[in-house]
Amino acid sequence: MKVEQWQLNQRQKLPLEAKEKLTKKRIKDWYEHWDGEVYVGFSGGKDSTVLLDQTRKLYPEIPAVFVDTGLEYPEIRNFIKTIDNVICLKPMMPFHKVIEKYGYPIISKENAQKIDEIRNTKSDKLRNKRMYGCSKGHGSYLKNGDI
Repeated sequence: MKVEQWQLNQRQKLPLEAKEKLTKKRIKDWYEHWDGEVYVGFSGGKDSTVLLDQTRKLYPEIPAVFVDTGLEYPEIRNFIKTIDNVICLKPMMPFHKVIEKYGYPIISKENAQKIDEIRNTKSDKLRNKRMYGCSKGHGSYLKNGDI
């Protein structure tokens, strides 16, 4: 369900009690939609901590899932250990191996998508459009093996 900007502005101005009621309704709808087969993604940050707290006020048995990438501060890991019913997962590939295999993450998903298109397209026209903002006849022209 997409929230329009005016709706967001309106909700941000609501008193805390009204925001909590909206949150409880959303949590109940989510829980019921999935017949209770749910968990809360939990990073140990303030937002996920509040969400977990609000969720467990309604459904205390809901597990939290924390993914320990190896990049978290020790204080976060210590905090996670103080919370009951947290499932800790570790990625199959450590972060340094991800970097070795795929390179550093790109900040923008849009840029990452364009780079992926450049690497994987067979279309010289698309490749040049992504690289230079133009197609054949405008600027440099790359062939498949040039990247």
